[in-house]
Amino acid sequence: MKKKITAGGAPSGGVGNCCRHALSVGFSTILFLGTAQAAEGWKAADGEWSYYDPDGQPVTLTWKKSKDSWYFLSENGTLLKHCIFRDKDSNYYVDDEGRMAQSAWIFVNVDNGAGDEFEEGWYYFGADGKGCRRKSSGFKRKIGDGTYIFDENGKMLSGWFDEDGNMIDHSDAPFVEGVYYARADGRLLTDEWLDYGNIDEGIGGSDLDSEVAGRNYMDYEKMWIFFDSHSKKVKSNGDRLRQKTINGAQYGFDENGVMIPWWSKVASINNADKSNPSSDVSARYYSGYDGGVLLKNTWFWMYPSQNLDMDDYYDQEASWWHTDNSGQVYRDSIRRINGRSYAFDGIGRMQTGFVLFDGKSEFVAQYDVDNWSSEDFIEGNIYGIEKTDLYLFSPDELNDGSMKTGQDIAVALDDGVFHFGFASNGKAFGNRNHLQKKEDRYYINGLRLDADEEYGYGVVKVEDGSDIYYQVVDTSGKVVEGKRRVVRDKDGGYLLIIRNRFAAWCGDEDKPRWRNGNEGSGFYHYDKENTEDHFAEGLIAAPGTPPDTSGLSEEERLNF
Repeated sequence: MKKKITAGGAPSGGVGNCCRHALSVGFSTILFLGTAQAAEGWKAADGEWSYYDPDGQPVTLTWKKSKDSWYFLSENGTLLKHCIFRDKDSNYYVDDEGRMAQSAWIFVNVDNGAGDEFEEGWYYFGADGKGCRRKSSGFKRKIGDGTYIFDENGKMLSGWFDEDGNMIDHSDAPFVEGVYYARADGRLLTDEWLDYGNIDEGIGGSDLDSEVAGRNYMDYEKMWIFFDSHSKKVKSNGDRLRQKTINGAQYGFDENGVMIPWWSKVASINNADKSNPSSDVSARYYSGYDGGVLLKNTWFWMYPSQNLDMDDYYDQEASWWHTDNSGQVYRDSIRRINGRSYAFDGIGRMQTGFVLFDGKSEFVAQYDVDNWSSEDFIEGNIYGIEKTDLYLFSPDELNDGSMKTGQDIAVALDDGVFHFGFASNGKAFGNRNHLQKKEDRYYINGLRLDADEEYGYGVVKVEDGSDIYYQVVDTSGKVVEGKRRVVRDKDGGYLLIIRNRFAAWCGDEDKPRWRNGNEGSGFYHYDKENTEDHFAEGLIAAPGTPPDTSGLSEEERLNF
C-alpha cells in the first residue's frame, strides 16, 4: 500500500536548497556520536546538524549514516530534509528529519515546490534508497506483488504503453498499438482481463474492423482484452486467430488483442469454423482440354467452382486436387497416393504445411509453417491443436506436398529453424499438448526441445503424474545423463545432474565437486583460492533434495 507523503522538491540549482524543518527532540539521541571535544562527528548549531571531518571542516554533498538511517549533507553542510533530489545519477528522498526513504512509495506534490525536474506523482525508492527510473536495460520493475513502469525521472506512469514501454498519447484507439496497460495505481495488468469500455468512454476506436473476426467493433457488446503473466496483451499473429487457455477455458483473440465474443459458442472442435468450407457432395472435374472427359484417379491444378468457394473462384486461387476411380475428388481425408500420403480439406483442395485432423476423416485447419513461433507450439497457442492431431506436409505445394515423417525434420518457423518429429503414421510426437519422450529426446506438438545454441544446454520440465522432475538436454535435444555429472553452459554456469535428473544451476567460478561432507553426500561449492577449506561455502544439491531452477536463465528453460 502506497503511503501518500507530500514532499517538497529540490530546485534546479542542486540539492542544497531543499526545505528545512526543525529537528525533533529525539533526533539528537539518534545522531549524536561524539563529545563536544571530538574533532570528527555530528554537531548541532542553531538547531541544525552537521558532520565534521577530522580537520574540523563540515562535510558536504555526501551521505552519512547514523544508527540505522542515512542522512545527506547539503552544499552548506546541514542536513537535507523533506525533498526529492538527484545525487550521482540517482534519485533519493529524505523525510522531515532528513532520513533517507527506503523501500517506500512517496507522493511528490508539485504545488509544494517539487520543481521542474520532478513532476507531481508517485515515486518509489528501493532498499538502497535509489528511486526507480527507466533505464536502457529495461522499463518494467517488479515491486512487491506488482509490476510498474517509470519515466526517466522516476515518476510512476499509468495508461497504455507500446512494445518498448513508451506511453501512448493522443490516440483514438490506443488498444490497437498498446501492448501493456497500467491502471491509475500504476500496477500493470498481469494475468488479468480488461473491459476496454470501462476505461474509454463510448469504447474509442470501436468503428474499426477486426480482420480476424471479420466484424466491426461497434457490433461488440463489450471489448475484453487479456494480459498474460508477462503483462503483455494476448493477440493473434497476423490474420489468424490466437487461442489461449485461461483458467481452464479457451478464448480466441484477434489482431488487436480483443477477445472474439462468439468463441464461447463453439461447442467443440467439430463444430468450430474451419479454415476452409466443406461440401456435402464430392466435386467432380471435367477437363475441357480432353474433350470434357471425367478425370479419374489423377492430379489436376485448378481453382474451385463458384458453388464450392466463391472467393477462390473469383480470385482464381488454384490448388492441387486428386480424384478417385469414379472421378470424385478426395476430401476431408488423408490419402495414400503412389506410396505417399496427402491431406485434403473439406471440398478437396490439397493442403500443405501444418495440418490438423480430427482422426483422419475430418479436416480441421491448415497453417503455413512460418505463421507460428516455437513458443506457440510449446504453449499450444494454435487453434485446435489441443483436441486434434497435428501433421506436417511439405510446404512445397507445387512440387510435393506429401506427408513428412521422422525424428529430425527441420522447419523454418517465424522465429527461426527448429526441429520436429513425426511418427510413421504422420502424427506429431507430443501430440495434443502432451510432452513425449522419444529415443532420449523430448517433443511437444511435434517440436523437439533443443537447447539454445548460445547456451549449449537447456532444461525440460517433465510431469509424470504426481512425479515432477527436470532433465538437461543439449543443442540436438538429447538428454544428458549421469549419476553425478556436471556440465558447463556457454554462459559460464554449471548444471548439476544427479541420477540423470537436473538438480541445480550454479554460477560459481570453479566447478562444483561431489564429496561426502558435513552436510552429507552431494555437490558442494568449490573454491580453489580458499586453501584452508575449499568447500567452506557448503552443499549445493544432494540426492533427494528438491531441484533448484531459480538460477536458470529464461533461455535455458525450454518448456517452463
